[in-house]
Amino acid sequence: MRTLKFIFLTAILTGIFHMSAAQNPSSFATSIDGEASITLGIDLRIEKLTDLHFGNIMSQSSGGSVTLNPSTGNVTASSGSFQFMGTSTAATFMLTGLPGQSFLISSGSYPTQITLKNENNYTMTVNNFQFDPSSGQIGNDGTAILKLGGTLNIAANQPGGNYSNTSDLTVTITYQ
Repeated sequence: MRTLKFIFLTAILTGIFHMSAAQNPSSFATSIDGEASITLGIDLRIEKLTDLHFGNIMSQSSGGSVTLNPSTGNVTASSGSFQFMGTSTAATFMLTGLPGQSFLISSGSYPTQITLKNENNYTMTVNNFQFDPSSGQIGNDGTAILKLGGTLNIAANQPGGNYSNTSDLTVTITYQ
């Protein structure tokens, strides 16, 4: 009987010990799941949509300059007297990137002047480049449109022809 009491007492004490341990907060273990995430931007790109085209201009004996407004694509005489014919267009570029990404076109990230040549190697220069806008943010659709204009300098008695430059008008966009 004494053995039975001893076993019974041991069982009771073991149960009390386990209940005490179960109520001790330091014996509990708990866990929670966390998340990891990142917003990975897409490649920042620029694509040319249209070229800078001053239209068709009738040369005058006095020479002068014309300016293409990047916002409107219209050409007006800055100096001299010219007849404008045909359609003029600002150069248009589409920037693609992460919505809300800021961009900037800073001075020095494009040439100060480029030279246009015709088929007989006569030249004219384009300078005073203007951007619309020169800074901003990529829109909610992941794009922004950038327009470029400038001033075309026409010499007195400039020989006729198709003048172009296909390589020197490089614009570097800084994404911030």
